[in-house]
Amino acid sequence: MPSELWEHLRPFVEDLVRTAAPATAYTEKQLYPAVTKLARWASETAGLPLKTKLILHPANIDRFANEGLVAYTNAGRATMRSKLRRVAAAILDGETPQDRKRPMGKAPASSPYTEPELATLLSWVNGQPTRERKTSAGALLALGIGAGLTGREIVAQRLDSVTVDEAGVVVHVAGDDARDVPVVREWEHFLAERLELVGSDAWAFRSGQEGGNINLITDFVSRSHKRVNLQARRMRATWLVHHLSVGTPVTSLMRAAGLHSIEALDRLLPLAEGRTEREYRDDLRGG
Repeated sequence: MPSELWEHLRPFVEDLVRTAAPATAYTEKQLYPAVTKLARWASETAGLPLKTKLILHPANIDRFANEGLVAYTNAGRATMRSKLRRVAAAILDGETPQDRKRPMGKAPASSPYTEPELATLLSWVNGQPTRERKTSAGALLALGIGAGLTGREIVAQRLDSVTVDEAGVVVHVAGDDARDVPVVREWEHFLAERLELVGSDAWAFRSGQEGGNINLITDFVSRSHKRVNLQARRMRATWLVHHLSVGTPVTSLMRAAGLHSIEALDRLLPLAEGRTEREYRDDLRGG
C-alpha cells in the first residue's frame, strides 16, 4: 500500500482493531488484514468517508466481501466477512441491525463504465506527467477495456506477445486461459504507442515490475496526479458489455474472454444495449 494512503487509513484501522480485539475471539494481528482491506476498499473504491457506523454497516461489509475480495475463494470471503462482522458487533454493540447471514455466492456483476466515465479515464491518461506513465496508463486501458483481460493477466502481459499488423492489434494471453484477443479498434493505438516507447522486450504495463504483484494496478492509480475509479473488473465488464451490445457472436466472445460457460455472461446481459429492430432482423436473417 502506498505510504501516504496508509497514513490516511492508519488511525481509523488501529482504533477499530484495538477496540474490537478484546471483545472477539481474534487477536489484533488476526484482525488487521481484514480491517485494513475493508478501509482501503471503502476509501479507494467505494468512496465512503471513514465513519465507523457507515464502514461497518452489514450492507457495506457484504458489498466489500463480494467486490473487494474477488481473488479469494468463497470460503475465504466468508471468513473475512465473519471477522468483520465480529468487529462490527464488538464496536457498535448492537447499534446497527445485522442482516441475516447469506452463503457467499457469486459476486454481483460489475457495472461497465459509462461514456462520461470513459472520457474521464482518457483525460486521466493524457494528464500523466511522463511518457512512461502515459503509455503505461494507455496500455492499461487498452488491455482492460480494449481486450477484456483480467487484472492478473494485465500485470503479466508482455509486449512480445502483442502483434500489430494491417489487420489491427492482437494480444496473445498466456496462462491457464491462453488465447488470442483482438483489441477493440478505438483502443489499439495505446498499445502501439507503448511498443514504440519501450520496445517488445518489456512489460505492457509498468516498466520494471516483476509480473506477480496483483496490487500493481491499484498502486499505479493511487499514485496518479488525479484519482479515478479504475478497476480491472469494471474494465473487463465494459469490454464484455460492448461486445454483447454490438452483436459479437457469443462463441467468439467466449473464446476471446477465456470463458468456458455461457452462464458467465448471464449477469451482464441485462446491461447490454438492445439491438435496433433492423439489427435484430439482420442478426437472425444472416445479413
